Amino acid sequence: MVWETPTFLFALWLAPLIGGAIVYAHRKRMATAAKFAAPAMVGRLMPAFESGRVWAKTIAMTLAVAFLIVACARPRFGVFFEEVSGRGVDLFVLLDVSRSMLAEDVAPNRLERAKSDIVDLLQKLEGDRVGLIAFAGAPVELVPLTTDQGFFRMVLDDVDPDSAPRGGSLIGDAIRKAMEAMEERQDRDQVIVLITDGEDHDSFPAEAARQAADRNIRIISVGLGDPGEGARIPKRAEDGSLVFTKHDGQEVWSKMDESLLKEIALATSGAYVPARTTAYDLGQIYDEHLAKLTRGEFQSEKRKRYREQFQLFGGLGLAFLLIEILIPRVNARRVKDAEVLA
Repeated sequence: MVWETPTFLFALWLAPLIGGAIVYAHRKRMATAAKFAAPAMVGRLMPAFESGRVWAKTIAMTLAVAFLIVACARPRFGVFFEEVSGRGVDLFVLLDVSRSMLAEDVAPNRLERAKSDIVDLLQKLEGDRVGLIAFAGAPVELVPLTTDQGFFRMVLDDVDPDSAPRGGSLIGDAIRKAMEAMEERQDRDQVIVLITDGEDHDSFPAEAARQAADRNIRIISVGLGDPGEGARIPKRAEDGSLVFTKHDGQEVWSKMDESLLKEIALATSGAYVPARTTAYDLGQIYDEHLAKLTRGEFQSEKRKRYREQFQLFGGLGLAFLLIEILIPRVNARRVKDAEVLA
């Protein structure tokens, strides 16, 4: 059994509380009557309450509240398989995880900012298949094309500079890896979103972009970082202190290469987003450049579902509530007999 809104189950403590309150009120009423008059007079002045009826009404009300609360939690059980198909585009996110993406000219750093913006993009990808490739000295396919955004987010949360082997930044190899992972399709558009600081170590990214253009794959390139002064690359020393990467005794400053990212986007009729060190919205970029893309139908598949069963518990709750209403508090015959004797 699974629950759609399990937090409602915390309210189940109300059921025995209500039942206890009913019993307490009845006993309090009888105790007060006993103090007011002699037992013989109480029987003539008050209705003839029967403990059996009181307990029956209490149990009925307790069960009614319990079943209605369970219904609100929306229980689901009983497995069935539903055939579903989706329509959307194929989109691969290429995320640079090289050490230069740890530069803090973008708060908190380039990599964490990129991960946050990818989450914003996911909110726009309803029905689209999205995959994730992390790259540095080599590209690694972390998430194949999928509509399971929960799995995508889980993997994205764990992405760090160790997600791809070897140091460096090979943008061209990442683009070629994405093309290999996307089968050629004519019924839908295919897109690559490249998020990087633009540094490349002789991987021929412009040539890879032209190959993508031949397959009608658009590339949206997002440039993170300061293209002017740049920023130092932080790292932790053996003693845990924060130091900066050095080469030949000089601190390394990472600058964002805009010209390369513009060339990649232009070659594929895509778009270049000069995020630099300012705020930008990947969701808005999606609306402007990707929302009108041709969407094809994915291969249909059967998915496991659970049947909604809240109606059963809601019906039982209403039934016990009706029973509680129909049970009279007093024995009508005994009341009539008492009136005759009086």
